[in-house]
Parts: sequence; structure tokens; C-alpha cells
Amino acid sequence: MSTLSSKKFHLALLSTAVFLAYAPVHAADVADDTAEADTELEAITVVGSAGKVGGIKFHDTRSADVIKRSSMDENAVHKVDEAIANQAGVLTNMYGNDNKVDWFKIRGFDASVAIDGNVTTPNGFFVWLPETYGLESIEVIKGANSNLYGASNAGGVVNLVSKRPKSEPAGEVKIGLGTDKRGSIGADYSGVLSEDNSVRYRVVAQARREDSQIEFAHMKHYYFAPSLTWDISDNTNLTLLASYQHEKGRPTNGFLPAYGTLIDTPYGKINRDTSMGEPDFDKTDRTQVTAGYEFQHDFGQGWKFSQNYRYSHLDLLNQGVFAWGSDGNRTAYRGYSYSDGDSDVHTLDNRVSKLWQGERFDNTLLLGLDYVHSSTDGKNNGFGYVPGLDMFNPQYGADITLTGDPYHIKLRQTGLYAQNQFKWDNHWLVNLGVRHDRAKSSGYIGSSDQGYDVNHTSYNAGLMYQFDMGLSPYVNYSESFRPIAGGDAQNRAYKPYEGRQFEAGLKYSPVNLDGRFSLAYFDLQEKNALVSDASNVQVQAGERRGRGVELQADVNVNDNWSVAGAYTYTDSKQDLSTDTTIRSPMIPRHMASAQVAYQFNAGALNGLKLGTSLRYVGSTTDDQYYAGHTIPSYTLWDAMAQYNFAKDWQVQVNARNLTDKNYVSACSFYCYYGAGRSVEASLSYKW
Repeated sequence: MSTLSSKKFHLALLSTAVFLAYAPVHAADVADDTAEADTELEAITVVGSAGKVGGIKFHDTRSADVIKRSSMDENAVHKVDEAIANQAGVLTNMYGNDNKVDWFKIRGFDASVAIDGNVTTPNGFFVWLPETYGLESIEVIKGANSNLYGASNAGGVVNLVSKRPKSEPAGEVKIGLGTDKRGSIGADYSGVLSEDNSVRYRVVAQARREDSQIEFAHMKHYYFAPSLTWDISDNTNLTLLASYQHEKGRPTNGFLPAYGTLIDTPYGKINRDTSMGEPDFDKTDRTQVTAGYEFQHDFGQGWKFSQNYRYSHLDLLNQGVFAWGSDGNRTAYRGYSYSDGDSDVHTLDNRVSKLWQGERFDNTLLLGLDYVHSSTDGKNNGFGYVPGLDMFNPQYGADITLTGDPYHIKLRQTGLYAQNQFKWDNHWLVNLGVRHDRAKSSGYIGSSDQGYDVNHTSYNAGLMYQFDMGLSPYVNYSESFRPIAGGDAQNRAYKPYEGRQFEAGLKYSPVNLDGRFSLAYFDLQEKNALVSDASNVQVQAGERRGRGVELQADVNVNDNWSVAGAYTYTDSKQDLSTDTTIRSPMIPRHMASAQVAYQFNAGALNGLKLGTSLRYVGSTTDDQYYAGHTIPSYTLWDAMAQYNFAKDWQVQVNARNLTDKNYVSACSFYCYYGAGRSVEASLSYKW
């Protein structure tokens, strides 16, 4: 925090701790969240949730949380990484301002993304960008866990739950304006098609656009998502979900050399709004289409069957120029990346569950079989030559020859899994899981073979004891795996990355206080990582490891005040070679956030909610490329005001990085500037 002036810091701290504020996580809904979490224990399957058995609960033998729609609305988020930024253990904004991809790490590792319980299969730049206006909630499961979807990153899983028909008619119309030429209009309506309320529908639509702090960058977004729920009988229901999404514009290109950002020059620093791209060359044109269903049937006597299917189509053209180095004087060395093609993904998940109940116990057994088939075809060039650019007086119009190699990848994965949840005397909770996957990939990128054929079995186990006073200690062990293509110089095929996590912690729901507290220690490692050897071909001799402590609290002090806070300590290391280990780049040892909220419930200001928050990210290093240099810590100050006036009308103003702090968010070969100040106002009518 030394990089923030004393005057600004004390003003922000005083504002957060004392002034009228808000909780951008979900502190305002702690009571409802806790009640819902406990009620979910009675459910057997929750379609669309990552939990599969009983949904995501606070009282569970792992670290997980749910970010509700109300929190996303209060924070005026447009991207998933913005929505989860204040969660303990979650790092966002490492790559600065990006209008085309979500970026986040959990416990120092990349995390996987699922949508309505269906895994996504990103390939290179062929990556989905979800529209948060279409989400009902976001589930964050921290750490290695392949038991949910098979192949996944060691950081965990972020599952996005789409909006679907409500039980009663409801609607919203919303418009927004803001800095960087932001503008949006959205509509969300849920209605009924039958007199007995058995057939319900919902339509969500939004159009928005915004520029960027980086010169020339801009993006237009269009989203439309209809859904239909049919209660076929008291025991059977079907939900149909579809969506269309389109983005078109000029992408951000935040990749910058350390010289001029982290390292001083005789000419000063590169302006954070300077584009290292080429305005006439850079472009993004992406279309995303989904269609699928969720089906449930209750056979009675504790037996249930669930099935969900999803088809996803991605059509992408993305080409952009970026800076990768410099001559140590004024010239930035540049290159371009290029991807043009489409991706089709089919996912199918079948689950059968059985609930046994006795006088002192509940036991739910879940058996599942899922299948993923994806195919990506197109052209790709990860790096093409572009002439240099004066970093301090850029002149654009370089002659660029666009080329791309054939890109063709097919993936088929079949998983068989079992989960068992046992509860005894409303105190002991035992979770056990095992999953076996076969993943097979074929194809090529240029002349590089992308094939593999692997089998892997993953395990997880957790134990919790719930005291009557609200304190619940727990321990948990979980595993993950992620296949990779290729082989070493001895023609040995690469094994999948294998993640393992041990976690122990305390969860506390006080009897006489409306709040939740959690403390977790984690030890997370991923082996079989690739490192370079003397043959100049990578071998699997590496390991990435993260150990740390997370603390999170969400409390409603009374009907007016709510507070939330999080702290994370992470010791993250990775192997650089067979005999060299460094501190992981981009990963701070310390992160913290604090939010408070005040809601006026009487008098002339009745309906007004005001607020502020602080988010601190500690210093980082890049010991591989810039040893001896430290990327300074930074503190960001946000604020919000929300006013419900007349009947069903609401006006809201959000400001991020209120002091317009200029900072380098991280360096890992490239360096990145963090996002500057932004202000957005919205007017909505709900009924």
C-alpha cells in the first residue's frame, strides 16, 4: 500500500470503515443465502448447479461460494472476472483492461469455466465470453476438483447459472450510460403460458457498447436468451434454454514491454492509453449460440433421474497487434495473433440419485455418466511479424502480411462418476467421490500433432462436524487432471497435469448474529508441468505449488449496516527448470478487500443505499525475466449509490478506481496496466 499516497489512502480507508457503504459480494443477502444453503441439503439434485448433489452450500466440506444476481446488479458487472473479484483466494485484473476475455486465477492457478453444469472446452483463442446479464448466479468452487466435470484446471471451477423462468411473472427494463462512451439497454421478462402455471417462459435481451482506456479499442455486444419450463407432472419437469450472443469491435491489446512500464526510461513511462496495435488491422467478430435442455424426473421412494444436454457453437475472427519487447530506447517490437474459425461442443450428463433417510441419518448416492464432444476448425497464427512502433510517439499504418496455419482439433471425453453424501445426527457430514475419465484428442495445429488418449481416475473426500453453536470444522482432499498434447525429445507422450489439494478450515454461522465466517488453509499442487531441459524440448519434470490461508466474512449488523471482508495469503512457486524454482509470477502473497453497506429505511432518504469498498493486491515479481524488479502493490477504491424511488423505479451510479490510480497490474514476460477510473449510471424499472 506504500504506492498509494497517504492522503488518498486514509480518505479511502475512512470512507470504507465509517462512511455509508455497500457490500459488492453478497453481504446484504447473508440471511437469505444461509437459509437457502441449509434448505438445499434436502434437495437431491440441482440441475444447472455445479454441486449436482444438493447444490452449492455454505456448510459443505470444501471452499465454495455463490454470487447472487443482486450482487452482480449492485456492482454493475459486465464480465465474470468483475463479479468474483472480491472473493477470498481469487485474483483478477492481472492482464489489465481486456474487452474480449475473462481473466482470473484461484489460489494461484487457472480455473475452469462451466455453464449450467456443462463444461466448456477452450482451445487457444477460441474461448467463450459469457454475458453476465444473462446469469442468475455464479458458483465458485476453489481448488483441484475433477469430480465435477473431469478434465479441469487445478484452480477450481467457476460455474455460471443462466436465468430461467420464475415461478411468478416479473420483468425489468434497464438503460445505462457511462465513461468511455458506455451505453446499454436491457430487458428481462418472465411470464406464464398456462392457467395452472405449469408452463413458464423467460426472455432476456441486452445491447451494449463501450470504448476502452486503450486508444481505438471498442466493442459492441448483443445478447438474446429465451427459456421455457414445463412442469409435465408433479414429478417431471423440463427446461429448454437457448441463447444468441454477438460481439464486434476492436480488441484491447494490453501487452506491453517492461521497459517503459515497470522500468523507467529517459522519456518517461508509456501512457496507459497508448495503443501498440494497428487500428486498421485489429478486429474481433465473435458469435456464440447455445441450445439445450434440463430434464428431471422423480420416481418416488428417494429415486430421481436428471439429464442435461447443451450444444454450443462459437464462430470467431480475432486478429490483433501487440508489443512483446523493445530495443531499450524508443521502439517497441511487435507481433500479431490471428484466429479465424468455429467450434462446436456437445455435452450430455446423466445422473441417477437415491436418498435414504432414517431417524438419525440422511444418505444420498449419486451415479453419473457424462460425455463431451468438441470440434474446432479454422486457421491460427500465434505470432506473426509486425514492424516496430515508437512507444512515445506512435505512428500507425504498418504493412502487415496476414498468414495462418490450419487449426483442427477434435476432443471426446467420457466420464463415469459416483458421489455419496452422508449426514449423521445433523452434526457429522461425510462426502466421498470417485470419477474415471477417458479423454481422446486428435488433430493438428500447423504441423504439430495435438493427439492424446488418456485414462484417469480422480478421488475426493471431505469430513465436517457441525456444532450447535454454529461452528463447523472440516477437512477435504480432492484431485484434478488436465490432458495435454505432444511429447518430449525421447518421444514419450506427455502425461496429464495432475492436481492435488488438501484443505482444512472452519466455517461459522453464529446463532445470535446474521452472518457467515470462513477460514481455510489450502495446500494445492499440480505435477507433470512442462519445463525446459538441455534438449531444448520441454519435459515433464515440473511442479506448481500454492499454500495459503483464506479468511472471508459476510455480516448483516442490523437492518441498515452490512459489512464484508476477505483476506488471502498465498505462497506460490513453480519449477522453471529441473533444478530451478521461482516464485510464481503475477501471484501476490497478500490480497484483501473490505466492503460496508448502509441502507436507509426511513425518513426522507428512505430507499437510498450508499457505499464504498477497498481492494488491495500485494506486490508481485517476475523472477524469470525481470529478476530484481518488483511490481508494486496497489489499492483500488470503488463506490456506489443506489436509490429506489416512486414505485418499481431505481437509479444507480457505480464508480471503479475512484482515484484513477495508474498502476502496473502484473508482469509475466509482458507487462500490463490496470484499468483506470470508470463511472456508470443506470435507470431501471422492475415489476
